[in-house]
Amino acid sequence: MRKLTEGEKEKLWEEVREEFPEDEMMQEVHYVRLLHYHQTEKLSRKERIQFYKDLGTGHAL
Repeated sequence: MRKLTEGEKEKLWEEVREEFPEDEMMQEVHYVRLLHYHQTEKLSRKERIQFYKDLGTGHAL
């Protein structure tokens, strides 16, 4: 799993705030989707599946 820098995370927030300026819930949903995409983009299918399984158990945090 790739760790994003604080600067990268802030850029993701800027992107979602611009895309959904009046909808805080959609900002959060879209941010998490982008975050997971960047964290897992170079993982194999098997590794991505394990990543999401670990999220469900709290191990990926």
